[in-house]
Amino acid sequence: MNITPGIHPYSRLGSMEALEGAIILERKLDVASHNMANMKTAGYKKQEITFEEYLLKQADDTMRTAKGEKVWGDFSQGTIHKSDNPLDFAIEGEGYFVVQTPRGNLYTRAGNFSLNENYQLVTQQGYPVLADGAPVELQDTTGKDIWLTQDGYFFVDERQGARLDIVTFQNQQGLKRLGENLFEQTGDSGPAQPADQRRVAQGYIEESNVNPVKSMINLIDLYRGYEAQQKTLQAVDQINDKAINQTGRVA
Repeated sequence: MNITPGIHPYSRLGSMEALEGAIILERKLDVASHNMANMKTAGYKKQEITFEEYLLKQADDTMRTAKGEKVWGDFSQGTIHKSDNPLDFAIEGEGYFVVQTPRGNLYTRAGNFSLNENYQLVTQQGYPVLADGAPVELQDTTGKDIWLTQDGYFFVDERQGARLDIVTFQNQQGLKRLGENLFEQTGDSGPAQPADQRRVAQGYIEESNVNPVKSMINLIDLYRGYEAQQKTLQAVDQINDKAINQTGRVA
């Protein structure tokens, strides 16, 4: 191997590797902490993060390995539990509720709805839920209740109303996560399409799909790994400091 004169690009590779490791663990901690914070958020879909190695050209045209970040969603079904609230709805299987927002139509799995002053079915943020492309109005005038069939049709005062909009996407991983438990379609996700096998349970809530025990163990392991990387960085800095201060010193 030929060694070029001057400062070699690999002279601080140990520090770079340790720093990259610490950054990776820090990002994993961020994602794991966000999942834990939403452990009790209805319909929340946890995120996962992975890193892939690739070759990166340096300023001197030599190559070194680098790591690329990839964040993806786990869209598996969360546990569905009975709430006995007639305005709670849970989708069984794939699909999303459609809600009307200032940004346009967005999508959510969280079915813990309520009625606003206009008797419209709304999300926790006050966004109208859509049925047949329009906000749902559910005014019970006779006391014969509001109920929903499993395939999404509303009945109010024993009269059939609109059908709840439930949509799906060709590529769920392409959806953009916006916060407030909402997703937006993108070119990668493809357009929203009516779900063929829509099944909705009234009086039920889909819980977050975050496993609290596994998530806590993972969080502890990541924190310990992050501490270890910090100690490695400190050790490398001490070695470099000794090399700089003691090299060439007369014994």
